[in-house]
Amino acid sequence: MGFIIHALLHFAVGASIVYLICNKDFESIRQRSVWIIFGGLAGVSPDGTKFFGDLAGHSIWLAPVFGLLFAMGFCTLQKKAVTFKKAWLMFSVSVLSHLVIDYIGNGVALLFPLTQKEFEFSIVRSNDAFVLYTLLIALIISMFYRKGKVVVFAGLLAVSLYLGGLSLSKIQLQQALEEQYQSDKIDLLVTFPRNDSQWGFQIRTADAIISGYSPILGMEIHIELERKKH
Repeated sequence: MGFIIHALLHFAVGASIVYLICNKDFESIRQRSVWIIFGGLAGVSPDGTKFFGDLAGHSIWLAPVFGLLFAMGFCTLQKKAVTFKKAWLMFSVSVLSHLVIDYIGNGVALLFPLTQKEFEFSIVRSNDAFVLYTLLIALIISMFYRKGKVVVFAGLLAVSLYLGGLSLSKIQLQQALEEQYQSDKIDLLVTFPRNDSQWGFQIRTADAIISGYSPILGMEIHIELERKKH
């Protein structure tokens, strides 16, 4: 179930981006539906290689390749809808949106196969309800509303402001923790979103391991565990 929700999140983001780039107000429900489906599938596509135990789909180098494949399929079905160059661009952006969501989620191996190191700035869980439902509702409305581009834009704007607020809150917490423990020589500092809508954190210093939590809308730091190494 968790994988399905995670896939829906990527679908909603990818579809919203494609819809915003290429939708025209006068197009039919069928045409809008085709764009949403292709954009959503492009947004999900990097996870396809996971079924073969491969991280290649999440490499930034393959984003244009996935975009090219979707552009070829789309332009075959919708010959006069958009130029091939524009289709390639919009589907490549949709694929890249998957990497961005993973980057702000659990991490992503952007430079695979050069390195398997995962890059991350964790601010949302893989099934973030606000992002998922905001964009799904916007897409559903846009399918039946001739000027749905405005609705999708509003949904993406709301999500962008939400992610921006989370980013600012995370940075402020990290700075507060660095200031509080700067005299202890921090070896590792990790902050991440918890299931109870708060930030969790773990700090490793030369002498101790500290873990705790902090509210997203606030700067209170609560220590749950502090264990000395020696």
